[in-house]
Amino acid sequence: MQKPRPVSPGGLIGVVAPSGPVTAEALAEGVHRLRSFGYQVLLGESLLAERGYLAGTDSARAADFNRVWANPQVEAVICARGGYGAMRIIDQIDWEMVRANPKFFCGFSDITALHLAMAREANLVTFHGPMVAAMGDAFFYNTEGLLRAMRHNAPLGRLPWPTAVDDQPPRPMVIRPGVAEGRLIGGNLSLIVSLLGTPWEPDLTGALLVLEEVDEAPYRVDRMLMQLRLSGKLKGVRGVIFGDSPSCQAQASGRPSLSLIEVLQDHLGGLSIPVLYGFPCGHTAYRATIPLGVMGRLDAAAAALTITEPALR
Repeated sequence: MQKPRPVSPGGLIGVVAPSGPVTAEALAEGVHRLRSFGYQVLLGESLLAERGYLAGTDSARAADFNRVWANPQVEAVICARGGYGAMRIIDQIDWEMVRANPKFFCGFSDITALHLAMAREANLVTFHGPMVAAMGDAFFYNTEGLLRAMRHNAPLGRLPWPTAVDDQPPRPMVIRPGVAEGRLIGGNLSLIVSLLGTPWEPDLTGALLVLEEVDEAPYRVDRMLMQLRLSGKLKGVRGVIFGDSPSCQAQASGRPSLSLIEVLQDHLGGLSIPVLYGFPCGHTAYRATIPLGVMGRLDAAAAALTITEPALR
């Protein structure tokens, strides 16, 4: 794997919006946070553009990404937010340029499309973690993990859970106990499934698979996991870490439904691998920074995800 360098104190961080539009207020708050840590910030030109559910046209978002990444002074690129749209620019990114200039890259949710594409196109370690326009949420937990990942060129070790004093921290639920080691890969379930059959579909052989989802009914999560099973993608997976996804629980509509946990038990509980639900890496206030592409160890019964390989060089 190609690994980015640590982001230097006072280094320049580029902010882009490859997916949905960003509000000026949320962007300003996040940029203020980055600057309060001593970093300089370069804003992409299309950050505040709006075209329906997109942050401007596909060509503008792709050009913005390429422009910011190509800037030799930019040491890290952090996405402003997710939403939808990153898939629409994958084939417009200058991958040769990305390969030649490995940088720290962070985001989650819809940004999963770029994580998977970077793994395929550039063999680059990237980071599933907080985004700029939501840095106010669970500020200390999220930013402490992000800053440590940006600066720490030794293995990150065991990733912490929010403490009991935090407001409504996620609670681990063991779908299947066990211990496994593998290379971390994954992100948003919808995006992983959507990239099957494309040049950027992930190779999950030997993987610790990180998953999270938002605003999908249990039957839709069921359908996506079923697609992963039927496509054979789950056969080589060594363990699954499913992020806390409270908005995917069955709603009180009067219609019969399985619970999200029942769906996970049905599709993942019988794989003879450790499976943990509730990790703080989903669409809640708490977002751990997880390096993708490096080796880790999952102990489901202990609710422990340990990063055993340096993610930076």
